[in-house]
Amino acid sequence: MEATRQLFWNTNGKGLMYFLALISFVIFIFGCSKKIRNWLQGRPIGYDDLGLRFITFFSDIIKHDKEIFFGTFRRFMHLVVFYGLIMLTIGTSVIAIQDHFGIPLFYGMNYLILSLLMDLFGLMTMIGIGMATYKRYIYKLDHEDYTLDDALLLILVFLILITGFILEGLRIYATNDPWAWWSPVGLAFSELIRISGLSVLSALTGYAILWYFHMLLALGFIAYIPYSKLFHMFASALNIFLKPSSPFRGLTLVNNISKEGKNLGVARLEDFTQKQLLELDACISCGRCQKGCPANISGSPLSPRVVIRNLKRYSIQMNSFFKNKDKADNHSIIDNVIAKETLWSCTTCGLCEDKCPIQIEHIKRIVDMRRSLITESWGYQPEVQKVFQNISQSGNPWGLRLDVKYLAEVSQVPLLNEKKQTDILYWVGCFGSYESRNMKVSQVMFKLLEKAGVDYAILGREEKCCGDSVRRLGNERLFQQLALENVYNLNQYKFKTIVTHCPHCYNTLKNDYPQFGGHYRVLHHSEYILELIKSGVLELKVANNLRVNYHDPCYLGRYNSIYNAPRDVLSSIPGLELVEMKNNRAKALCCGAGGGRIWMEDIKEHTTNSILVINAQKNEADILASACSLCLTTLSDAVKTMDSELICQDIAEIVYNAL
Repeated sequence: MEATRQLFWNTNGKGLMYFLALISFVIFIFGCSKKIRNWLQGRPIGYDDLGLRFITFFSDIIKHDKEIFFGTFRRFMHLVVFYGLIMLTIGTSVIAIQDHFGIPLFYGMNYLILSLLMDLFGLMTMIGIGMATYKRYIYKLDHEDYTLDDALLLILVFLILITGFILEGLRIYATNDPWAWWSPVGLAFSELIRISGLSVLSALTGYAILWYFHMLLALGFIAYIPYSKLFHMFASALNIFLKPSSPFRGLTLVNNISKEGKNLGVARLEDFTQKQLLELDACISCGRCQKGCPANISGSPLSPRVVIRNLKRYSIQMNSFFKNKDKADNHSIIDNVIAKETLWSCTTCGLCEDKCPIQIEHIKRIVDMRRSLITESWGYQPEVQKVFQNISQSGNPWGLRLDVKYLAEVSQVPLLNEKKQTDILYWVGCFGSYESRNMKVSQVMFKLLEKAGVDYAILGREEKCCGDSVRRLGNERLFQQLALENVYNLNQYKFKTIVTHCPHCYNTLKNDYPQFGGHYRVLHHSEYILELIKSGVLELKVANNLRVNYHDPCYLGRYNSIYNAPRDVLSSIPGLELVEMKNNRAKALCCGAGGGRIWMEDIKEHTTNSILVINAQKNEADILASACSLCLTTLSDAVKTMDSELICQDIAEIVYNAL
């Protein structure tokens, strides 16, 4: 006798099941198609490297990459539920194919192996559901975002699994199944039934009733997926597949800017890209994005998770059957769904994106919404409008005239318009040119270049603001004006490499300017100083047991993955002890100045630059070192405010003092 079992044993509900299954799948397909239609109302965006995307995607999903599923507990929980549901789906599909098409797939060794796998993977899924329940309602009782939907899904999946095992146990008990050992979990339930003293007749009756209940649960679960949080298993997977191919956190590219008052940003749902609308359904509301968010820590009204959640609720409302079409067509997102104060709170530090397990691009979304404010006179704070005016008229945020004599400590700073060509073009930047604290860093850098005998020059008055803050504040039109002017000036000369000590200038020159014809080799000064040290042209002396705490700038680290060069520079100084903050490298806390926040006057009670200084003091460091113009400014301000004995220095200053 070949191993198998009778399909639809002890029940005559096959016809009813197929009828209800049809209804269930229609509801499922309708829900999925409605989601897809919502995504497609956004602006299309192209994707390349589809072959590589498929390879990376399946690699990430199949092995549940650690970069996506943080933590052993969480990763194992997802693994067992993910693979458990896949195995149960495969088993159910095999049975359906045999019943509907008469293909003998559920016989012999196939039957035995599939029965064993379905039992084991079903048990694993139950364990995963138990782990999820513990994580959500026991280990983290204070989590604010778990809803009835979360609990309902756990209960529903658990009931489907437990009723399935009870049904299997009743069948094994009533039929004395000779292949019961290949269904170990069902066999265990049959033994419990046997011990309970249940009669065979009662087992048959109970099986018939429970079968209908189990069927309704399973089909109801399928129909419910597109309307529940569980839909993220499709949306999240698709979002991971469509993740940027480059780690650089670029912004949405705006082409063909006209002088008319065309809205360049996002004011309504349909202004978002299709991927940005997909992200609303992909978000699992895990809350990792807001942990460490500098705006959230400082008490500002920004939580990346809440932004996504509110936009999702609004999307559901606007795409419901009962929406007010006139209201929907005229309803702006800004201040109706997302407050301007929320948008201005973002420092664009990138920590939210680094922590997001499903590659949601929060910064693009926020900057896109900021861009919509440029057409509204009330959209920007007065101090920000003043910065725009100064940059537009004078080429720098302060509206000052550059006097190259400010570098009087250096015998003569060579200008590129006099030399015409050079090996190193040093990009001084706005802060390095006009802000008193960073001017000292510029002076030190020129001394280091002179000491090393480097052939270098600067643009001087031809150097305009690179436009980093301008672009991230949302003024794309002014940014592109600056970029085109700077690229034009740069392309008039011959040079091998641009070096700058500001990560914001570095990021803009390296990653933004190629969009406008500016293709240059760009180095951060930490990288170039390291080259000079390794080549032996800078000889460093003992630093007398100096204890230095290095802070990772966001636009150098998370944006451009430059973590080792600054540390290697400091470690090359004999006698210097390099210490680290608890949260460093990709997890480093932002100083709070990025994204144009440096120009805003609203100071919060607990600023992140003060938190950084407090953390550095815990390490008993002598110097809080950075490699960023904005970080040096904000950290120096925090030290003064806190009356701390900590000294804030750029790594170039530390190197110069060690010569």
